[in-house]
Amino acid sequence: MAVIKAVSSKAGIGQALDYVTKEEKTEDKLVSGLHCEPDTVKDEMQATKELWGKTGGRTYKHFVHSYHEDEHITPEQAHKNAIELAKGTEAWKGHEVLIATHIDRGHIHTHFIVNSVNFEDGHKLQWSKADLQNLKDRCNEQSRQQGLHVPEKGKTFPERKGKKLLRGTKKHTTS
Repeated sequence: MAVIKAVSSKAGIGQALDYVTKEEKTEDKLVSGLHCEPDTVKDEMQATKELWGKTGGRTYKHFVHSYHEDEHITPEQAHKNAIELAKGTEAWKGHEVLIATHIDRGHIHTHFIVNSVNFEDGHKLQWSKADLQNLKDRCNEQSRQQGLHVPEKGKTFPERKGKKLLRGTKKHTTS
């Protein structure tokens, strides 16, 4: 069973990118970029913001794609699934997206850090509840096609008390 969550954070974009790419949480083969290179993603995202004169306000959106600890999926397949979801997310077209799959806990999960500024036209990311629902629906369809469990409406993973995704973060939306 996989769920998608939008995460709200007070962390700066550099701090978020550092967190999701920590060596002890992932491996190089489980870090990818959509419209960016993982090794230079900070500079690329900053250059996009400066190019379009949009360095203030919300600098990124953060999403997490998590599999239940009992789900039988490899880190490589989870990462491949996440890349497919990112590529198919219409609202992210023209935005740099860092994709990092974490294997440091009992459950495999992938972080998406999406630059708030579109490198093609300079527009800020417009993200609606309908966009989030579309991402969740595609995630559920992906799970069905792979014979994985699909979450039931209104239910989520058991809470992991005391564990935070990033310092100062809180869950914003659940599947």
